[in-house]
Amino acid sequence: MDILSATTQARPQYSVIIFPESGEFLPVSDNTELEIGFGNGEFTVQYAKANPDIFLYGLEISQACVLRCARRAFGLNNLRIINTDARYMLRELFADESFGKIIMQFPCPWPGNKNAHRRVTAKDFSDGLAAVLKINGIFEMLTDDEEYSLEVQRVLSRHEALDSVSYEVNPDRTITTKYERKWLSEGKNIYRLRFRKRKSFTADRRNSQEMHIKIKRNVTREEIESLKNITGKDENKKAFWRFGRCFTDGERYLLETLTSDDEFEQKFYVSISPKDEGFIIRADKTADAFLTPSVRNALSDIAHRLA
Repeated sequence: MDILSATTQARPQYSVIIFPESGEFLPVSDNTELEIGFGNGEFTVQYAKANPDIFLYGLEISQACVLRCARRAFGLNNLRIINTDARYMLRELFADESFGKIIMQFPCPWPGNKNAHRRVTAKDFSDGLAAVLKINGIFEMLTDDEEYSLEVQRVLSRHEALDSVSYEVNPDRTITTKYERKWLSEGKNIYRLRFRKRKSFTADRRNSQEMHIKIKRNVTREEIESLKNITGKDENKKAFWRFGRCFTDGERYLLETLTSDDEFEQKFYVSISPKDEGFIIRADKTADAFLTPSVRNALSDIAHRLA
C-alpha cells in the first residue's frame, strides 16, 4: 500500500521503517512516546538518541521525509517510523492509553473553514489523541502561528479528557528543529502548549480485521475489465473508491483500486479468485491495505456489480 510503504527496497535497508497490518495494534512498553509529523527527522533522531530509555514511534505522511529520517536513524534501536496519515490512523494503529507523551511540532494551521477538519482542533483528531494518551500523559504542540496556538489552547482545554498544563512563548529547549532555529533568529515567536489527560477516554475504531465476499457464479475477464474507471461514494461523501486496470494469470484476477476515507488514500489490488463454483473477492494480501469504510464499500460494490 503506497501510504504505508516508502519503497519495497526500504524494508531490508532501513530497519526503523515498519509496515503495520490491518486490525492489529502496534506494541508499546511502559515508556513509549510518539511524534506526529516529524518532517526530515532531525529532531526525532536527536530526541531518540538523547533518551535511550524511551521507545519512540514517529508518524509522517511524506515518503521522502520518512526515508530522510530513516537514513539519519541508522543503528537506532529505540525508534520506529511509519509512512501514514496520523489524522486518520492514530487511533487505528494504537490501543487506548499507549503513550506517556505525544509531540507535534509546527503542524500546518490549515486556515479557512473548509480546512477545519484537518486541524488539531478537529474532534476526530483530538479524540484520537485523548484515547491513545495514558492517564496523566502529555500532549505537547509547538507552533509559530499565534492565532493557531490560541485556537488549540481554547478548543483542547474544553475537551472532556484533557486539561491545559502550560502555554509558553519561546520556551528553552535542548533539542530544536531547523525551522525553529531559523524563526527564532528572525525574531519570530514560538508557542508551546501542553495538555494532560486527566481521565479515561476512548474513541471508536473504524477498521475491521478481515473481509471477503463470496459470489455464487463464474465471472469473465470482460466483466471485470468493465469495472475500469467506475467510481463510487458513500452517502456522507467521506468514502470514495475508483477501479483501474485488471491483471490476470488466466485464473485469478487483480483489480487496481484507489480508495479515500476523508482524504486518507490507499492504492492496492482487489483479488478476485475462483472458489467452489464461484468467486471470492477480497483485498489482496500483498497490498497491506487497511480495511477502512471505503475499502469495505469498494469490495461490496465489486460483488454487487459482478453478482
